[in-house]
Order: sequence, then C-alpha cells, then structure tokens
Amino acid sequence: MNLLPLRAAILLWALSPSVQNHCDKSSETSKLNLSVTYELPTFTADFPIQNMVILDDIIYVGAVNRIYALAPNLTKLSEYHTGPLLASEVCGLTQTRTGSTGRVDNHNIALVVENIYDKGLYSCGSADNGVCRRHVLDEGYSLKGVDEDVYCFADKIMPGEGHPIDPDVVVSPSGSQVLNVESNVITFFVGNSEIPNAGSISSNASRPHTISQRKMKTSQNGFTFFSNLSYMDLIPSLQGNYYLRYVYSFHSGHFTYFLTVQQVSKDTQAYHTRIVRMCSSDLVIRRYVEMPLECISTDKRRRRSTKDVKVFNILQAAHVTKVGNDAELQRQLKVEEGEDLLFAAFAQGKPDSPEPTPNSAVCVMSLKHINNMFKMYMQRCNTIDPYHFTGSDKTSCYNV
Repeated sequence: MNLLPLRAAILLWALSPSVQNHCDKSSETSKLNLSVTYELPTFTADFPIQNMVILDDIIYVGAVNRIYALAPNLTKLSEYHTGPLLASEVCGLTQTRTGSTGRVDNHNIALVVENIYDKGLYSCGSADNGVCRRHVLDEGYSLKGVDEDVYCFADKIMPGEGHPIDPDVVVSPSGSQVLNVESNVITFFVGNSEIPNAGSISSNASRPHTISQRKMKTSQNGFTFFSNLSYMDLIPSLQGNYYLRYVYSFHSGHFTYFLTVQQVSKDTQAYHTRIVRMCSSDLVIRRYVEMPLECISTDKRRRRSTKDVKVFNILQAAHVTKVGNDAELQRQLKVEEGEDLLFAAFAQGKPDSPEPTPNSAVCVMSLKHINNMFKMYMQRCNTIDPYHFTGSDKTSCYNV
C-alpha cells in the first residue's frame, strides 16, 4: 500500500489581485432602485439544518430529528421524523445511556443519494449506532416521499435489535463526511472525525473506521468492504488524543478528496488544514496522499514583510464547482471554462487550538493546480509515511 503524505509541502494561495482591509465603494450603487421589493422563495425548518443534497431537482434537507423533501421553489413535499427516538426505535443494538430512559435527539451526520439501483437517499443519524437508513424514493414513474419506504441499511438489523457488522457501521458520533461515487458499483468513501473529549463510543457499539471505502451490496441490505485494505484507522496510541476533523469531501476527475483539520504532528498542539486525495477507481486504499493546505493573504501595496502576510489555517467550509464563462477569473487563476475550482473558507485559528477566530478569508483554488502540486512533490520524493495511520514517519519515494 503506497501512503504518500507530503513533507513540508504547503500550498500558498494569495488573494488576488490585491487584498485590502476595506471594500471599495461600488460605482453601480447609484443605478440601483432601492425601492424594489424582491420576494425570494424560502423554507424554514423546525430544527437546525445540518446537511442538504439534490436528486432530480428535489432538495433533501437533513436536520435534527427531521428530513425534508423540497420542490425547486422550496415548497415542502414531504417530511420524515428521524427522532426523537426511544431505545427500541434506533437501528441496531440498544445503547445504554446513563440516567436517561426517555427519547434522544437524532442529529443528521450525513445525507447521501444514489441513482443506480433505485433512487435512494441514505440518512445517517447520531442515534443509530453508526448505521444509516435507506429511503427508496421512486416507484414506477412517480417520485416517492422521503417518508414512505425507510429501513435500517444493515444486514439483519431491525429497530432496537441486532448488532451491526463492521461494514455497516458507517458514521461516527464526532462527525463524518460520506461521499458516493457511482461507476459499475456504488462506492461509499467515508471519513470519520476523531475529536478528543467529544464523548466516547459505547463498549457495545462497533468503532467506525477512520477512513474507508465500501460498496453497497447488490442485495441492497447493507455494505461490504472490498478487502481488509479498504480502511485505515488512527493508531491505538493516538485514538482519543489526536484531533482529526473531516470538513468536506468531493469527487473530481479520477480522484476522491477529503478536506480535514488536524494536528500538525503528534508532538504539537498546532493545527492546520490538509487535503487528502485517493483514486476513485481503487478497490483498496492503495494510492493515498495528503498535503497541508493554507489560505494566505498579502498586501501587495507595500514591500512584503511578515507583518503583511496573514495565514488562515483552519478550514470552515468548502465547495467545488465548474469554471464558468468568466474571462477575468480564467485569466487570474490560469484556468479554462469547465475546470473544477475549490472555494474554501478559512479562519485564523486561536493559538494551539483548532478553534477559529473572527478573522477569515475565502481562497479559490484550481484542482488542476492542486494536482500539479501533488505530482511535483511526489516526483521530488518529498514524501513520508502518515504517522497517524501507520505509526511510522520514515521517508519514502514512489514513482508517479
């Protein structure tokens, strides 16, 4: 298994063409008719919204204790109650919660759609022992409501009974990123956060793997791993005391990507953001690479000094989209229409903490340029083993 994190490889993306501490006054303000009232479609959920996906123009919204299906104009089509749940209503083995015999809230950890076998929606909640629920959305030619055909997506698991097998334990209570890549099979790539002091996993529950890939069974009653090389876990000495948070995941070209916030190393309390890349076509974790990623701004009006450089190291949110017909953007980023761009919102972290300060910035990055950086550092053999997964930090060299 080739494991390729990059040593001292930091992407430096400067905000361009210049960075100022104020916004220029718009020259178009005088042309605006400020008396016009704009009525935009809105939807207000009854509970905090946590995830959102779209399938066939239907918007599925995952919230605490609810999943909503919305029309393109944000009209509510259906609503499914995921909680609060009694112990007998959760997927799989009932977990004992000290001092609580009532209902528990079900937070939406992940929401994923698939479109090969049936139109399916997978909702993974905090109360379901790491198991996801599958919602079958279509029947014939009509779209079914998200509340009509729902079951625990785990082999031989019924609400309140049974113990989920290893591949069916998908998500972590600390948070997860789940990405579905469809080819001739449905492959789920999963990154599970490991947050110290965020609450322990019950001794009766299976521990989810830190990073993994699994396929949906053709019997449509659970998942299976391609092999025992389809997952990696934090080494035992770091479990419970190493900060690793998966913030965003996406698919571009031949690769699957995760964006994480984690400790710079096992021996420091400094934190930074990393971009993880895996080959989407691999059936095992064979070509894995990660690289530090930062958003840096400089004031080009002055002679550059350390005081003029601001480093934003803690990722808050991200989104990938295509380059549009924007000649100026294409010129500045040296990209062409149709290429993938990563928009990433960063914050400056508090000293020796993953917590953000109010200082933030957004950087726009070309996936083509990011991949060129990966290639350059691998060709130069600036690679080491990922200590948090292997327990080794030896220098290695791999052919690209």
